[in-house]
Amino acid sequence: MLEMQSLSLRYGAQTVLRDVDLRLRPGERLGLIGPSGAGKSSLLRLAAGLARPSGGALRNGFRLPVLMFQEPRLLPWRHALDNVALPLRGAGHPPAKARALAAQWLARVGLDGAMHAWPGELSGGMAQRVALARALSMSPDLLMLDEPFSALDPALRRQLAACCGEELARSGAALLCISHDPEELLGLVDRCVMVERGRVTPIALEGASGGGGRTDAQRLRELLLEAGDPS
Repeated sequence: MLEMQSLSLRYGAQTVLRDVDLRLRPGERLGLIGPSGAGKSSLLRLAAGLARPSGGALRNGFRLPVLMFQEPRLLPWRHALDNVALPLRGAGHPPAKARALAAQWLARVGLDGAMHAWPGELSGGMAQRVALARALSMSPDLLMLDEPFSALDPALRRQLAACCGEELARSGAALLCISHDPEELLGLVDRCVMVERGRVTPIALEGASGGGGRTDAQRLRELLLEAGDPS
């Protein structure tokens, strides 16, 4: 379980997060919305152990949390296949098994024809798909996504969101996901919170995965507009 109690984060004189209370149990899927600069990415970095809280308590009991950044962060001196295979090798898979798993995941995100392409040869959307394949191939029990489909066209966004949802359903992994697209987010999560001015507030949803989806999407869009985010 991931638990934050009265958590705060400061960078110098700037308070980025304050008095955050958040709990995520195994298998739960939580969406984060809010205007740019509200602290959403910082919250993911804390959950991933990439930043230390300035105050409060943070406990992450998940065995294998994996964070996919907004930027693909691929190694430019390794082709796409190795960018996915290298973390698998670091996790203990033999080289042949790691490359086989990497190839499977690249095929699942539609890049079976670009496995030996260098990052500099990939479009922004293709590089983002490599990053998604790398994250999912690790079989995380907590997957953290920071606007994972932002560089993709609408049809591909839907396809990869469905792929991600299928894998979460299969594995039972928990999810923390940032998105400025309400429909996309509601297709992946069970509940949402609003991150605004460093504070986290639960959002009441009628049914993120049920018949209230359209009403919920409208509600999220209204909240973003009220917070000054035109997305």
